[in-house]
Amino acid sequence: MQPTRERPGATATGVAMPAPSNARPTRAAALMQVLATGGYGVWLWLGLSLLLGVSPPGRNGTLVPLGLGAVLTGSGLLLASLRIPGLASWHGWQPRPGHRPTRSALMALATWLPVLAVAGLARGDNGFWVTRLAGAALMLCSLVSLLLATHDDRACLPLPLQRATALLPACRITIAAYIGGLWLWLCVLAQGEFEGGRGAYLWVLLLLALSLGQGLLESGLWQSLREPETPSGEAVAKHGSFPARLVAALLSYALPCTALLLGGVAGSLPAAALAAPGSLLGQLLERYLYEGALAVAAGARPPAPGRVH
Repeated sequence: MQPTRERPGATATGVAMPAPSNARPTRAAALMQVLATGGYGVWLWLGLSLLLGVSPPGRNGTLVPLGLGAVLTGSGLLLASLRIPGLASWHGWQPRPGHRPTRSALMALATWLPVLAVAGLARGDNGFWVTRLAGAALMLCSLVSLLLATHDDRACLPLPLQRATALLPACRITIAAYIGGLWLWLCVLAQGEFEGGRGAYLWVLLLLALSLGQGLLESGLWQSLREPETPSGEAVAKHGSFPARLVAALLSYALPCTALLLGGVAGSLPAAALAAPGSLLGQLLERYLYEGALAVAAGARPPAPGRVH
């Protein structure tokens, strides 16, 4: 998902032209994208836990992760509304008079409706059927927002690169679940919900499995950019240099997984406090490198036709 990428071709009629093929992401924009992805991941897990009736008991057990997700996902919209240079666009929409929201922006705004519903319904053990229904809506809206934003991002690429990024939707969902799961783990540990090791062991195993799956998906994405059909493969390989990608992998996977394993069965709050921010930093670097490589690859191809969002 790329909620803060500039799309200069977007107009008040809702027709979004593709970004220039040689446009490169800024570090600030990449940070907002990763923050939003993590926020949707927190909402995905929270909505699923409410639907299944296994969410942490008490109002704070719901409101704390709900508020954390709101901060992570809402940062891009806030900065776009303030017209921060380089971050004036949110999901291809400039939030100011005379500019109509794009399809992706409308879906992202609609996701806040179940957020407000869950915040108002959070009570006790959250077993009320309406609360579970609101949780299901929160989970589905977050998932659709991720998929729709990813679809719009791929639509701006030339056709060969759309084929090369076929794994991108699965990659975005997996990384959202991974980062969101780490932040939710931190929230739960901070409130003492894993005392005695209840559920912590299975949660750690799940996060470790997600980290493995995400690593495999990212490797597949980079490999697709080096396929023979990509004429700028050498430039792409140079842009995604091994030392920088190694640092990204250490921060994204090695540090969080080590913290998960060292935390023990009951979990460790200091370990969680290292794992969650570390995954964000690692994915920030990974996202910046990969989108830069996409820009290099797209620079060797004619731009795709404009699309309606």
